[in-house]
Amino acid sequence: MIVLWGSNRKAYSDIEVVNGLQERDGHVEEWFYNAAKRYFDKCFNEVFFNSDCRQEIFQSAFIKLWTEIENGRIKVDGNVLCRQQRSGEYMPMTCSLTTFLMAFAKTEYRELVRNVREESFDEFYDSAQHESVFAFDAGESDADEMKSRIVDECIQLMSPACIDIITQFYYHGKSLDEIMEMRGGRNSSKDGLKTAKNKCMNTLRERVLKEYRMCNL
Repeated sequence: MIVLWGSNRKAYSDIEVVNGLQERDGHVEEWFYNAAKRYFDKCFNEVFFNSDCRQEIFQSAFIKLWTEIENGRIKVDGNVLCRQQRSGEYMPMTCSLTTFLMAFAKTEYRELVRNVREESFDEFYDSAQHESVFAFDAGESDADEMKSRIVDECIQLMSPACIDIITQFYYHGKSLDEIMEMRGGRNSSKDGLKTAKNKCMNTLRERVLKEYRMCNL
């Protein structure tokens, strides 16, 4: 499988990209990033529509793909591009690196927009005896309702700072600069705030998945 990433300069095949990154070829590294960004921007509006988090989605997806290659989970074996399976066995890839990039991007996008519904957050802040943070849709299955309740309970157990940061960023769509200003110096820097946000989301994700497993969901 050979897929060329469009460019006015020399174009590298997926196999050349993987070999170049694993050999730390600076020319391939620079070209790969720029080509991936062009491809992502071209596809973004068709897949995700408009979003203020475009760059963050790309960066996270790109790092995941880069890590797969750098750590050898994607490699070239006998001039065939292969990916490591959960069993540890390597199997030929049936899609291009660009397909993987967009698959990772879709995951990042879902994480940005999931678990927030307008009618619930106002109640969360306005009432100590608030109802569920996540309003349930009519016709929602018992399993989906249980999942929503689990997420609700996990959020309630988070620190006030995490609740504030997650709400402002993912629900209200505030930028990190705006959140810094609103929080009045409670975060020392923009990078520090970004780190705090990511830690909060990782903590929430881990708690939710643990509860899902305990409930066989």
